[in-house]
Amino acid sequence: MTPESSEPELRFRMRSPRVRELQVRLRHAKYLAVDNVDDRFGALTREGVQKLQRDSGLPVTGVVDSATWNVLLERSHPPTEAELNNRDIGPWFTSPQQQGYVRELQHRLRQTGLYRGPLDGTFDDVTRHAIEAWRSRVGLAPSDVMDERAWVPLVQRTRNPRYADLFDAPPASALTQALDARCAQGKVICISRRQRVMSWVVDGEVKFTREARFARPGWESPEGEFRIWYKNSDTISKIFGERTPMPYAIFYEGNVAVHFSQDFADKGYESGSHGCSQLRDYQVAKWLYEQVKVGDRVVVY
Repeated sequence: MTPESSEPELRFRMRSPRVRELQVRLRHAKYLAVDNVDDRFGALTREGVQKLQRDSGLPVTGVVDSATWNVLLERSHPPTEAELNNRDIGPWFTSPQQQGYVRELQHRLRQTGLYRGPLDGTFDDVTRHAIEAWRSRVGLAPSDVMDERAWVPLVQRTRNPRYADLFDAPPASALTQALDARCAQGKVICISRRQRVMSWVVDGEVKFTREARFARPGWESPEGEFRIWYKNSDTISKIFGERTPMPYAIFYEGNVAVHFSQDFADKGYESGSHGCSQLRDYQVAKWLYEQVKVGDRVVVY
């Protein structure tokens, strides 16, 4: 499907099957954070083209000419038929190695009538078959992977189980943290960048302390005292050209949030966030999310 030189340039508001390949390749290059592609050259596609052109030193026109297309070819690979038709199977929304996530998944699948096993967080054959049945129900390609295309409709059609529906006790905590004086009163998420931990503190009593990860160089996590202004349990970040799940996001400074990070769980401190304060345990993130309310304080030091 690679456009020939005789074909017209791709531009805003065009409708063409060629736009699908453009969108897939922009997604490969992390310039278009969409899950599904289509034939329409819309505003998001134009923004992706403009960012590619800007980064490549090309005239920022938003029009895909031969120079822009050649640069994109170097940063992408030929789309598969599954990608072009939105039948490709993406990565897990959250790893099945996260017991807290699998318990929540099992609970939601039980609500659909497709899972009848225990809520034990074990990614076993019964759970796999339930995922396959769910994907079939919503018209997705056969697989036992709960990717974004499968997870989002499951979230929309089921209720989010409470922490107490899945676990008998709060998450255990064996770490300690030298608290900032500002964490001594009220309800506070107390975050130490230097100690690489965060604690949930109520009137000076530490309820739990866990490892935390912060920003990579150039994206420093802000320090200071903040207030939680928004919470969302199913956030998907699209800011940096790709779709990044941020389960149980607790926003305290613009787009900066406390949230579970699969990347942190997988890579530890080898990588970093774009300013957020991350947890590596889904169960802990779910528990903390239920403890805090909009207006509670966050102290980062």
